[in-house]
Amino acid sequence: MQTLDKEFRALTRAAFARYGFAYADLITQWPSIVGEAIAQWSEPERIRWPRAAADARKQGGTLVIRVVPGRGLDLQHETPRIIERINAFYGYGAIATVKIMQGALTPRKPARKPLAPLRPAVAQALESRLETVTDPALKEALHRLGKGVLSPRSPQAK
Repeated sequence: MQTLDKEFRALTRAAFARYGFAYADLITQWPSIVGEAIAQWSEPERIRWPRAAADARKQGGTLVIRVVPGRGLDLQHETPRIIERINAFYGYGAIATVKIMQGALTPRKPARKPLAPLRPAVAQALESRLETVTDPALKEALHRLGKGVLSPRSPQAK
């Protein structure tokens, strides 16, 4: 069984490479890379690679970051930390410099409403199904999935 992630990467690789994003993960993981506070007023625009970097593992690129007006200086002070975190994310020296552009950010979808609590009987049934799972990370992931599927706002929970 293949995951959608593999298919998505295969379909979008050419489009992201054209605009300087060899990896879509930088866009999708931006808040976890730079932190929620910085991600609220900035977003990655593109990566410009040096002409000599023609291989698959491009190095020494310039990351162009769009920032809301008035926050450019704040981002400039955070530049060394951002470069360090992005390079740690990729596992090699992908980014060498950052260029800051001020402008409006692309509109984001509003955050989802939190799930309503499960009814006690449903919560107990979910817990009993997960008793045999020994891996804590897997158990937590399955619990989140079960809560999402069984929550009152879900069509299947009716």
